[in-house]
Amino acid sequence: MPLPPASSADPAGLFSAELPARMEQDFERRALAPRLGVVLILLLGALADYGHGNRAGHWVVLGAYGVVTLLAAAGARARSDRIRAWLPLVATCADAAIAVYVVADHVPRYAGEAHLATDAVSLLPAYLFLLQTGMRLRPRLAALFAALVAAGWAAALALLMDPARLGPDGARVLVRQGMGLAAFAVASGFVVATAAWMRASAAAALRAGEERLMLSRFLPDGVATEVVRTGGTASVAERHATLLGVDLRGSSALARMYPPALSVAWLLDFRRLVHDAVTTHGGVVDKYVGDGVLALFLDGDAGEQAARAVAAAEATLETLAALNRERHRTGCPTLRVIAALHCGPVLAGVFDDGRRAEFTVLGTVMNDLSRIERRAKEDDLDVVVSADVLRQLGAEAPERLDARPLPASGEPTLPRLFALRPGATGQGPEDGARGLPSASSTMLAKPVDAP
Repeated sequence: MPLPPASSADPAGLFSAELPARMEQDFERRALAPRLGVVLILLLGALADYGHGNRAGHWVVLGAYGVVTLLAAAGARARSDRIRAWLPLVATCADAAIAVYVVADHVPRYAGEAHLATDAVSLLPAYLFLLQTGMRLRPRLAALFAALVAAGWAAALALLMDPARLGPDGARVLVRQGMGLAAFAVASGFVVATAAWMRASAAAALRAGEERLMLSRFLPDGVATEVVRTGGTASVAERHATLLGVDLRGSSALARMYPPALSVAWLLDFRRLVHDAVTTHGGVVDKYVGDGVLALFLDGDAGEQAARAVAAAEATLETLAALNRERHRTGCPTLRVIAALHCGPVLAGVFDDGRRAEFTVLGTVMNDLSRIERRAKEDDLDVVVSADVLRQLGAEAPERLDARPLPASGEPTLPRLFALRPGATGQGPEDGARGLPSASSTMLAKPVDAP
């Protein structure tokens, strides 16, 4: 079955590119707490005249940061895509400027200011902004912030600190300041690496969730989860499957006898009928081929698969019986189907050639199923199963289903076949001459010499 375009060729690509935009839809609200913490620190520093810079400058910085915070919140709500696109970069640069100012304001210039050396309070804005930038899951943005702060910090040390003016402890103070800068650089490396790892992990989780959601429309839940977990062509593996092929009899005759619109409508009715029966019993419709439907049963062990496939075939005939009763009342011809079941090892998974991805199965079992369908058509049988399917159902299955073997065919590789018939359903030929179907649809044997 064709699947939505796979992203296995670019595992992080599209989803990784979309992730920051999704994260930043509500980022400013989540970043409000660290921003308010920085505002409080700046406010307390301004009130206490903490630092050796211009005292009026403290209030200017506090006001500027307040304006930046308000603009960031307003920009996050802007309708302009350009504003939202540039907002993270502008906010990051503004945060870096604030952090550098606070650090530079606490760099000692002479011995009397040694007590003003950068400490936990003066470094807190830089670290809070670093973590906040990392929360955006944009490693490059976090690296830019770290580079701007480190460069500004190093420039402040080079321009403002004079070991000679600091006296005997000048070298020790300089080393301590350098260690603070080195510690910030190491912390920045951890934040950038963590942001990159979390971005890739979140993108992978997002991709897996969306792919599983899309695949769940086509595959059983367990199979969809396995396909997403293994991903791409790596999911192609040998496994056991039970195959159910259902063909609509006489579709060519219907197309000749009735308007195309009616023929197409009846064909779609048939497809929906089979699809519902298959999915209800844990199978998946692999493909539609003309007037035929190929269904796969991959979940569970071999016995469970066979039981579900037989139940799906029976449900198909039950629903068809009800549909034929309604068609008879409206004067439409009744419909007949042929069901063939076979099982065995197959190669199953997502086959992706880079142009189109398709979940399907390959193997000799598929070839055998087409020959079983052909044998059913030649002998005008309703339901034909292979001995392999009956074997998976248990030793009592042939007797319980009243299955009777068909004469051996001239194809030595074809498995032993058994004919089944839904009792008294009275599937009519294309002209509906066999009468009305009954409500009963218990699987019974069809005589092997029946036409």
